[in-house]
Amino acid sequence: MDMQQPGIMNDKKIDLTITTPRGVKFVEKADRVIMRCIDGDMGVLPGHARVSTVLGDGILRILNNGIEKKLAVFGGIAEIDDKSVKIFSTIAQRPEEIDRERAERDRQEAETAIREESEEVRIHSLQAKLRRSLVRIEVSLHIDEDEYTEEL
Repeated sequence: MDMQQPGIMNDKKIDLTITTPRGVKFVEKADRVIMRCIDGDMGVLPGHARVSTVLGDGILRILNNGIEKKLAVFGGIAEIDDKSVKIFSTIAQRPEEIDRERAERDRQEAETAIREESEEVRIHSLQAKLRRSLVRIEVSLHIDEDEYTEEL
């Protein structure tokens, strides 16, 4: 393994590509990507070891030149190597694509039903609905922050 001089890795970027069933959704170069995996958050920097992981429902954080962007990503897989992160997900939403009022209604409905429900299966379903609505709400708060790459 070649030893890199300090600072050389800092000049590199990660090529991030997010693909959904509708095609390529998001493409950007980033300093760091943090994603929700089924067993916790994973951060990726340039030079990362090759790995594939299963994604959970959560916020994808893209850090670039001190600016953070957030996307809502619900499940899928990520293929990672030293230069790229390729995400394949059924749902990936930018802040402006989220119906915040609907997410708030879903959150309220899920929280109310969780308090009232005693059926374990129904509670798990509602907890997933609650998690998705909270992810959408947090990502939607970033709608006015930075320009997002145009859809391809």
